[in-house]
Amino acid sequence: MIRVEVLGPLVVRRDGAEVPLGPPQQRALFTALVLARGVPLRAAALATELWEDGQPASAVTVVRKYVHHLRRLLGDELTIASSRRGYAITLAPGTLDADDFSRSVLAADRARADADPDTAEDRLCEALALWRGPALNDVPGPGAEQHRRVLGERHLAALRTRLEIGLELGREQRILAELRSLADAHPLDEHLRLLLMTALYRCGRQADAIAAYQECRELLRDELGVDPDPRLRDLYGRILRADGTLLPTSSAVPVPAQLPAPNRAFVGRAKELRRMDALSDGGVVVISGTAGVGKTTFALHYAHGVADRFGGGQLHADLRGFGPGPDPVPPGEIHDRFLQALGVAPADVPDDLVVRAGLFRTLTAGRRLLIVLDNAAGADQVRDLLPGGADSLVVVTSRGTLPTLLTRTGARLLALRPPEDEEALALLAARVGTDRTRAEPLAAREIVARTGRLPLALAVVAARAVAQEHLPLSALAAELCEAHGTLDAFDGADDVRAVLSWSYRSLEPRAAAALRVLGAHPGPDMSVAAAASMLALPERHTLALLRALVAAALLVEHRPGRFAAHDLVRAFAAGLPWSGDEERREAVHRLLDHYLHTACEAMTTVFTTRPRIALPPALPRVVVAVPEPDAATWFAEECTALPAAHGLADRDGFDGHSWRLARALRDFYSRHGLWHHLQTSQRLGLAAARRLGDRLAEAHSRRGPALMDSNLGRYPAAREQLRRAAEAFEAEGAQEFLAETYRFEMWVLDSAGEYARQLELAESRLGMSSPDADASHRASALNSVSWAQVRLGRFGPALAHAEAALALGEGLGPYSLADTWHTLGSAQAGLGHHEAAERSFTRSAETYLGLGAHSFAAAALRSLGDVHRDTGRHDRADAAYRRALAAEHTVGPGAAALREEPDVHRT
Repeated sequence: MIRVEVLGPLVVRRDGAEVPLGPPQQRALFTALVLARGVPLRAAALATELWEDGQPASAVTVVRKYVHHLRRLLGDELTIASSRRGYAITLAPGTLDADDFSRSVLAADRARADADPDTAEDRLCEALALWRGPALNDVPGPGAEQHRRVLGERHLAALRTRLEIGLELGREQRILAELRSLADAHPLDEHLRLLLMTALYRCGRQADAIAAYQECRELLRDELGVDPDPRLRDLYGRILRADGTLLPTSSAVPVPAQLPAPNRAFVGRAKELRRMDALSDGGVVVISGTAGVGKTTFALHYAHGVADRFGGGQLHADLRGFGPGPDPVPPGEIHDRFLQALGVAPADVPDDLVVRAGLFRTLTAGRRLLIVLDNAAGADQVRDLLPGGADSLVVVTSRGTLPTLLTRTGARLLALRPPEDEEALALLAARVGTDRTRAEPLAAREIVARTGRLPLALAVVAARAVAQEHLPLSALAAELCEAHGTLDAFDGADDVRAVLSWSYRSLEPRAAAALRVLGAHPGPDMSVAAAASMLALPERHTLALLRALVAAALLVEHRPGRFAAHDLVRAFAAGLPWSGDEERREAVHRLLDHYLHTACEAMTTVFTTRPRIALPPALPRVVVAVPEPDAATWFAEECTALPAAHGLADRDGFDGHSWRLARALRDFYSRHGLWHHLQTSQRLGLAAARRLGDRLAEAHSRRGPALMDSNLGRYPAAREQLRRAAEAFEAEGAQEFLAETYRFEMWVLDSAGEYARQLELAESRLGMSSPDADASHRASALNSVSWAQVRLGRFGPALAHAEAALALGEGLGPYSLADTWHTLGSAQAGLGHHEAAERSFTRSAETYLGLGAHSFAAAALRSLGDVHRDTGRHDRADAAYRRALAAEHTVGPGAAALREEPDVHRT
């Protein structure tokens, strides 16, 4: 079988082996005949293809000699026919790569005309994958130059169309870097500039989009003396106006539904609800009021009632503006969550906070969203979380009125006051039963008065009334009177604190002690295991105490097994007295032991090739248990508590916990795109290691900054961090961690395209691993060498190393096994062993899919599609590419996407 390839250096292959075509001008003659596609060319016409000026007198003779030599080289499978009209080569379908390119482009055009952009993109990807470099870049002569120019224009046109489809499909984040590179290579191409400006604007980079236009305008004036065409000028104007119609409207964009469940005990507030209806035609509404007045309950009740008016979906965030523990949540962290809810993959969330805010505004400008921002500390916390369009409604709750937000954004204010007496009585009756309030109306009114009519305080009293049905309401009212003293002493939040104090004194002693200890927990919620660790009690006993606190309305079980409290309850509990500093420090120590040891166990379970660091033993009765299937889920469940615990370790001087937590949490934060948490945790960890003066701890802590530098493309800075870590590990004889450092440096080098240095490090790492070493680390090292050799085109040695890695069997671990099958398939494909490569890529993809590692499964499926395409099985290639796209779209911020870093970088 003959294959002719002109989309790159000229190559003719017979059954996979390259056929020599002789000297340069003979190759040029062959090119002219092939690209004439069966049209006869006379010897004189062929001579003009080879020599532009100064043809030798014997040019026609030389042409005939070249034809003779080519016939000998090509044999009977590719004949050069001669006739009166000249010489011709007729190619069978599927012989010439340029024809395959044209067919795929035509198929893409048809799919696009049929409103099937996904198929059009697939066909264009197939077409573009045929290119190996500039067309005919090793063929001389004016004829080849002309063909090169025409083919190059067709290549650029296909690239532009594919990128245009990418914008239609809302994939601007993925194509932006390629668009920028292509626009830089073709600075006067106005179509590319138009696409680049659109992508920048959609990514929230309005200023960069404007700069791209201005740069193009200056180039056109300087080089050609013309202004940009009308389409480009029109786009520029629309970007200046922040035109929301430029944003994608693909139905594939997810519709978030993040509102927490409403409180079923909600009653009354009819006047306030009518007022909200009058205010909420779009824009921002601030619901302000004292602590415990029911702002959150009211906001969620209203939001659920109007949610169907907002087709773009609902977003919700607790900003934790008031209460003990960690600082209010920074807007950048909320952007992470909101962008992922709006369909941005974690890896595509921008690192830069300003760019992240711009992307959020861009993605929300064309949508009608309902956004609830609960418990805001101030206007600065809210301002960057406002959407880009005017059709969305933002409901903000805060203890303050946020005057600067009202002034600068035109937000409207609803001041929520305690309910009137009758509404407060109805609220009490809804919780304790109307029969009891009717039977003791004076006592019920006394309870309402003594709680200041605040819903939170009423809920606490009602919880005790329900728990002690034998007590008459008059007895509870009398206790409240005794606790309060005089009504004049209390107002607003003080009423709640007084009721909490009264409720606390009435708790059973073990529950009261539990509330005091749990007050030291810094996070917004906690698990039973975390609470049990703090209390030094078995989990079953702890659960009983937690449920007792729920019954007293001091905690809520907002998700099964996870308990939270109102910020006033948390503040009250945090202020309860301890018997001494040591008692509190021991409880915090237990909590940090729980998070550190569990996080390290979970990390080792999920990231199987990571070597373990030495941990001081946990204190007695600390709960450390992560069942293997739930390790990734544990990280996701604790994603708000872990940063708070890390901050507590830093504030309370637990430096050993701090640097180890940074290491344990690093890969989880990175995999989920939690850049703010990643930056904060790695900064805390490195600072703690330096305070300890522990050289090994500092070496471990340098990996985090290296990861952040690499994510930002700062490869020299990343390698400098790793060099300093490697020096410390080598000096301390920590060979296992030195090998891990080399492994990560190989990942950085792979990202930077420095494959020779990557292979050098891979071989060094393999040299550290003796044949009788731990199977998973030995296999990982072998796979690293194999992949580096694949990158350099050394497929034979790569095959041997990958097979040696697989020979270690299950010692590889599931992720490394999938990585190695992919590497093996790449080596086999490079050697032309297509059936073997097909099997390897299939096994790799299936293993990745079974682990939920969808993005890596997509890479394996794309490689499988390439094998099918190269062997002419286009239906199978199409199926593989479609599966790859489906897998890629499955990637999201959930726990299923969590996985170890690969031994090689494939993305």
